[in-house]
Amino acid sequence: MGRNSLFADSQVNRGRQLELDVIKGLAILFMLLVHCLQTLSYSPWEPTWANRVIVFLGSPPAAPVFMFALGVGLVYTRKNTPRELALRGLRVLLLGYALAFFRDFLSFYALYLRTGDPAQLERAVSCLLGVDILPFAGLTFLFFAGAAKLRFQSWHYAAAALLGAATNMLLYPTSFSSPVLNHIGGLIWGTSEYSWFPFLTWIPYPILGYLFGQLLIRCQDKKRLYQICLWVSLPAMLGGWLLHRYYGLNFGWENYHVATDYFHHNLLGNLVLSSFVLAWTGVCFFLALRLPELVLRTLSRWSRNITVMYVIHWMIIAWSVVIYPVPLSLPWVLVYFLLLVPITDWAAVQYTALKAKLSTGGRTGQAAAQ
Repeated sequence: MGRNSLFADSQVNRGRQLELDVIKGLAILFMLLVHCLQTLSYSPWEPTWANRVIVFLGSPPAAPVFMFALGVGLVYTRKNTPRELALRGLRVLLLGYALAFFRDFLSFYALYLRTGDPAQLERAVSCLLGVDILPFAGLTFLFFAGAAKLRFQSWHYAAAALLGAATNMLLYPTSFSSPVLNHIGGLIWGTSEYSWFPFLTWIPYPILGYLFGQLLIRCQDKKRLYQICLWVSLPAMLGGWLLHRYYGLNFGWENYHVATDYFHHNLLGNLVLSSFVLAWTGVCFFLALRLPELVLRTLSRWSRNITVMYVIHWMIIAWSVVIYPVPLSLPWVLVYFLLLVPITDWAAVQYTALKAKLSTGGRTGQAAAQ
């Protein structure tokens, strides 16, 4: 291709992409915020403007963006063989269930022992069998491992996303009386309110990220690329909203305070939220050019530690409920959030440093033994 072409024939744009660090850093920040609100605030949920803003920030700019960035990262990683992806998927899948055990089962069981309320024990089991974002991420790596083994082309990935979304619409009303079968089904489609990230609903976002990453890594003019993203995605978002506003087609955004509307959104929701993801990434690209260096370093650190921060903040929140009774008013929820962010950040940095030290020490010991 010529020098003025947007995309080169080879990979000319490798290395860390700052805008991806920004969107991932903001995604984990918004996750911490919305999880504080959902876990610690008064119930039932009140549709105040403050609550709406917080839940919105914890929805479109959070999980969809996080999964989109995961897909882009698969293009840039060097550990992309089917075996490496499969092993990574199994590790993340096991991490998700370990988190559910320590965060949900043990904390609710402790509340059951304290209060004697059988509802706490029932919730402990239900949440243990829930489908959080980490089990979904594990299934995503396994999907890409299979796709790499089968040597998928770009159109195969696009077809898989559309077929998955269509199949999800057919299977969505189906559930099982058996908790085990319901959990297995919940991993694939939304069988219950505890199936937060069913595979068929959410796989379009990492696939979109992977396809976008294939373009980004060959992009010779990122500014022009993100301008095109904004020109295309903003009208698409408007079109989706008009379809909902005038034809009643729900895509899990207008009623985002209803959990199942968001977590179990349909094909239209995939299209509208995908448009949002592209627009948001474009906005963050231009924003990153103007952010102070301290802010960029912080967001980049959060981006690198996003999984560790996710696990740590959930453990802190879950066991806070056991130690101190809830609910809290919104001002106190925000105070808690402002304390939670630096504590989670510090703990993630310490864990990462300790893990690196132990890994280096192990390699040094092996070298000395040889």
